[in-house]
Amino acid sequence: MASPPKRLKMFVIVLGAMLGAAVVIGGLAPAVRAARRAARRAQYGNNMKQLGLGLHNFEDTYQRLPPAVHRDKDGRLLGSWRWRMVPFMEGIMRAIEYDQPWDDPANQWLSTRPWLPFCWLPDENGVHTNVVAITGRGTAFEEGRVVRLKDIAPDTILAVEIANSSIPWAEPGDLDIEHVPESLARGVDGGGVHVLFADGAVWFLRADVPLGELTEFFTIEGAKRYDREQVLGPYAFHRK
Repeated sequence: MASPPKRLKMFVIVLGAMLGAAVVIGGLAPAVRAARRAARRAQYGNNMKQLGLGLHNFEDTYQRLPPAVHRDKDGRLLGSWRWRMVPFMEGIMRAIEYDQPWDDPANQWLSTRPWLPFCWLPDENGVHTNVVAITGRGTAFEEGRVVRLKDIAPDTILAVEIANSSIPWAEPGDLDIEHVPESLARGVDGGGVHVLFADGAVWFLRADVPLGELTEFFTIEGAKRYDREQVLGPYAFHRK
């Protein structure tokens, strides 16, 4: 049996080792959190890139961008442009009844599930989308307007990420240029926002990007007047 002085010495050594380990772990924690945030942002950027490819595939098929709101010939609302993008982003035809509304029982097998290209935080937000198109007068998704990507400036922003949208991904609902929230530039994680340009480029812009400068690229005419590299380039943190 160890004598009291020896036991005390051993206790001090063990305690010191534990404290040292705690310091090391504590020092690593911020780096681990930063790495996780970077990994999530990379995945979000990949989702937006996949969307860009899907929109180009849609145009190759229909010679236009999808309308923001999908309706039948009688004007009945059927679903969102996101709903129409499923086959073009997965590369296969899913058993979707596009002549029926998105929330019809025939389509609920898909519309009631989070679809990861649009639902980035399924555990927190369920089926609510984190991706919205820019809609309203003068935008690429203006209702009633047929727009082809080859006819608009490549700097035109088509879609952005958004936090807490409360919009089911298959249901029509997007970001009207008349109602852009001040919080838009903070995005999902608070540090910035992913934007998708008409040429398929995806940029992650820091949260300090001036909202007025960002929204200049929301309209087709605005994107013609300004150069994204000069205006938004200084705030671009990542590009794909």
